[in-house]
Amino acid sequence: MAEERTERVSWVEQGLAELGECQEEYVDLITRITEIPAPSHQEQKRGTFIARLMKDFGFPLVHTDAVGNVAGFFPGRDPSKAVVSMAHMDTVFPIDTPLKVRREGNVLAAPGVSDNSTSVAGMLLIGRLFARNLPLPHPVVLIANVGEEGLGDLKGSRYFCAHVAEYDFGGFRLDPSRLVFLNIDGGLGQLVNAGVGSRRLKVVYTGEGGHSWGAFGKSSAIHGLGAAIAGIAKIRVPEDPKTTYNVGVISGGISVNSIAAKAEMLLDMRSVSGEALAALENEVRQVMDAAAAGTNTSYQVEVVGDRPTGAISPDSGLVKGLIQLGKEHGLDLELSASSTDSNIPLAQGWPSVTVGFKRSENGHRVTEYLYVDSLVPGLKFAMCCYEGLLYDRF
Repeated sequence: MAEERTERVSWVEQGLAELGECQEEYVDLITRITEIPAPSHQEQKRGTFIARLMKDFGFPLVHTDAVGNVAGFFPGRDPSKAVVSMAHMDTVFPIDTPLKVRREGNVLAAPGVSDNSTSVAGMLLIGRLFARNLPLPHPVVLIANVGEEGLGDLKGSRYFCAHVAEYDFGGFRLDPSRLVFLNIDGGLGQLVNAGVGSRRLKVVYTGEGGHSWGAFGKSSAIHGLGAAIAGIAKIRVPEDPKTTYNVGVISGGISVNSIAAKAEMLLDMRSVSGEALAALENEVRQVMDAAAAGTNTSYQVEVVGDRPTGAISPDSGLVKGLIQLGKEHGLDLELSASSTDSNIPLAQGWPSVTVGFKRSENGHRVTEYLYVDSLVPGLKFAMCCYEGLLYDRF
């Protein structure tokens, strides 16, 4: 016991001291990652860069899987538990978005600079410390994963969790019953312990179409779609469990003087309750049926997103331990529900949280920025979270 305590004090304290001096390297690493475009489903160049960094940082085993997740594996003495961290590398921004990072005093700004390049960069720096102190007390897998945002539909997390037992890390295979997830996303002080589920539908209405004068009276897909949207807007949803809907994108028609033969929308529905989400979708489909019947149109639905719900109890050892650790670092961690990579392991009953380690503003906007002075404190807190997991503090 004394030997373990001495070891912990030695390498963890040395690591914290090194992280305390790494601000400029951290900023440079964030910049290099951010300036490589990586929209969901188009992460290959960023993934290749991250895989090379993992190898340069001494990660003992680096593996890119079938969907593009880049995983770094660190062996541990005790396989009774394995710590897994995912930090998504995709962004919400189109491939042609200008990504030049700008620094002005305490502000580092660019689309995606915080969400989630900073998380990936911080994970890499901590991984470099792990690589110098092998074997760790427990095995660790650090994953820069794909498809977390938007219509990525948690592709990377979903794939890893579905195939976890198939990953071969130099002869070592993970036991799905012994995993603990510490995923990295969001802001410093945020602790996500519940997954907001979502159903996303692409709905295409079709009508007869024709000339707006000569074919007047023929059915219009836009009128059908409009009636559906108006009906959806009148749906009452519960405040508890919180449940929401939003028509985010619409398109259709070919000209002002043409009756539309086709029109479509993308609809997002969310809830912390799977039952409430299913009830909302049922009501939405009834509204769409009525809109089609009332406008002599028809429609088709494609499910383009399906994120499950799940939660880990605030009374669990993992959550209580992280909250206590936060207090030791002057942080009052706020429990919250969100849609993150943790949705998938939580839905499977695996202990999982998502924690943020930086402060930022304007997420998912081209004006996104972070506060540089939050980087090192956040990174040191992250290191202590890993220390707590590796030495079974919680």
